[in-house]
Amino acid sequence: MSAGVRVRHLPAIRPQVHDGKDEATAGGKDAMETGFALSQIDTTTPHPARMYDALLGGKDNYTPDRQAVRQLLKVAPEARDSARANRAFLQRAVRFLAGEAGIRQIIDIGTGIPAAGNVHEVAAQVAPDTRVAYVDNDPIVHVHANALLTDSGTTSIVLAGLREPEAVLAHPKVRALIDFS
Repeated sequence: MSAGVRVRHLPAIRPQVHDGKDEATAGGKDAMETGFALSQIDTTTPHPARMYDALLGGKDNYTPDRQAVRQLLKVAPEARDSARANRAFLQRAVRFLAGEAGIRQIIDIGTGIPAAGNVHEVAAQVAPDTRVAYVDNDPIVHVHANALLTDSGTTSIVLAGLREPEAVLAHPKVRALIDFS
């Protein structure tokens, strides 16, 4: 290993596991298309998407998320700056694409939701008619996105992943929003 390389061991964070078995038949007003209910979000366990929001100073996170971020910052103090740099780059790229490049349709895989300053928000500042199809493979992010995205007709959220490009491109919500002709 090179003398200039630092190795950091991050604190262990329990992953959330959701099997979706009994929820799929539960229905109710909180049920999402995946059968996952809003009331079933575990706010007592840190979640990476909400931790990212906390790193950015957002409001869509809970005490366990903020506690995990404090632990993370003890061993990786640059994590907050890295998250902010990541978000700033995303926003610059979207401003360029929607503004100078004239792009009006975006498929965003790995949404960054629930953090503020998402693709649709930034694109709308430059070109309000920009359509954004969000894709994420995390059911928790999917639930947050359904709660946060307005029914403006310019955004949608699909529960799928980067490793399923055919499924993403064929999804009815993506096809309804993005014109592939």
